[in-house]
Amino acid sequence: MTIFARFGIVTTAVLVALAASSFTSGSVLAGDKEAVVLTAEEKAEKESRKACKIQICNVFRSKKASGETIACHIKKSLREKAIKEMVTGGKIGWRWGKMFCEFDLSLKQADLASAVNEAEYELKLAPHTINCKVDRKKDNKWHKIAVGIEPVVKFKGGKAVEGRMNWGSVEAPLLFKSLIWPGIKIDNQVNVIGGKMVKMMNGFMTKKCDQVAGELSAVQ
Repeated sequence: MTIFARFGIVTTAVLVALAASSFTSGSVLAGDKEAVVLTAEEKAEKESRKACKIQICNVFRSKKASGETIACHIKKSLREKAIKEMVTGGKIGWRWGKMFCEFDLSLKQADLASAVNEAEYELKLAPHTINCKVDRKKDNKWHKIAVGIEPVVKFKGGKAVEGRMNWGSVEAPLLFKSLIWPGIKIDNQVNVIGGKMVKMMNGFMTKKCDQVAGELSAVQ
């Protein structure tokens, strides 16, 4: 595998992490072991994701749907240092600055309930579009990126056992598209990131939902 294809896969993994932002309410500097002081904007993003997490956890823990659809507008910021650690691993230079992504998450409550109630269930999400922008640094302008996804997660015994992101179209400046597309193409062919999706989902259903367990009764 060429270094560019590898870079594309890891860059795609960053988008996976951003797509899973609704399942986290932790630091925006994922992977950064140092203490982080959040800005007001980052704190607002974190609280918004927490509100969405409570809605999803309520269905998983109660094992019943109290409504039709969970709809959340997810925002996620990544600082330059975090991106360097996640994407380059110190092997490839990251010449841009911070990154900001957002998307509208839509989940049917009945599907989430079925995932934990049925012996086997295939959770199919509707098509979503992740919209990102990357700081160009040199002129205070942004590169805009839009990536389509249509995730599928298979459950057995109430736990995720298989996942596939199912990447769609990519809209981005030529340079970024040439970096992202190899990773997306490879992942669609051999499902490189499926295991990461499974780990994220199971971690969310256990540890992440435990974090908000005391707040679930308010929405039941």
